[in-house]
Amino acid sequence: MTKILVIGANGQLGQSFQYWAPYFPNFKIFFEDLPEFNLLDRDQLVHYFKSTSINIVINCAAYTAVDLAEDQPEAAEQINTGAIDSLCQLSKSFGFKLIHFSTDYVFDGSAQTPYGEDDPLSPLGVYGKTKAAGEAVMQSAGIDGWIIRTSWLFSPYGKNFVKTIFSLLQNKDEIKVVADQTGSPTYALDLAAAILKALEHKPTFNGVKIYHYTNSGTTTWYGLALAIQQQINTHCKIHAVETAAYPTKAERPKYSVLSCEKIKKEFNLDIQAWELSLKDCLKKIG
Repeated sequence: MTKILVIGANGQLGQSFQYWAPYFPNFKIFFEDLPEFNLLDRDQLVHYFKSTSINIVINCAAYTAVDLAEDQPEAAEQINTGAIDSLCQLSKSFGFKLIHFSTDYVFDGSAQTPYGEDDPLSPLGVYGKTKAAGEAVMQSAGIDGWIIRTSWLFSPYGKNFVKTIFSLLQNKDEIKVVADQTGSPTYALDLAAAILKALEHKPTFNGVKIYHYTNSGTTTWYGLALAIQQQINTHCKIHAVETAAYPTKAERPKYSVLSCEKIKKEFNLDIQAWELSLKDCLKKIG
């Protein structure tokens, strides 16, 4: 039986793996998070892997506060880059495969067609730069694993755009939402299921491979907010605004659509449209 460790188990992606675990009886899945499992505590990690035999580590832990990272670059670097280096060294020592999640923020958003896995990286802010550095560390570590880039993650768990807008629409008379950033929303439950299905394919791990996974279709944050409104009974008015009218510390990519053809073909995955996944998410929230 394949033994899988999910790190960052309490985040929205980690909780999505917890949701699916009972549906994959061929995997024995362990879930760990802070404070019992601290990616920055090397001794604690070594002790864990010495005492528990693990075949695959799925790292869902990350520093994802995009704007706060501009003020806390060291903290972002520790988790998004330094911790990946530790996991890579442990992978060498204990022989597990590493699956790590990255982001559309490794691109600058200047493209006009979907980004492929091999397109050059050009992150705009601290968050994107630390995630890109984490990718580079993993690619040069001489281990076997996957880097999965995703974008615009939402779920019934944790903090995310869909849950925030769902709440605002029911409690405000009007809200403003950015309409000039384009991307592909990704349902964390779909992403977690896709990874487990890919692992069921008995893939051959040979070096580090990069894959993109998002739900199919594209929209703007404004379009996503309108889609949420269509699913719930609310009289809140949604105003479309430009990014410039809603300044943030970290610059956002204007266009961050990721091409998912590689992962679809390699693992025969059928990726659902984001609108259908949004309906499922709102049912679970509501």
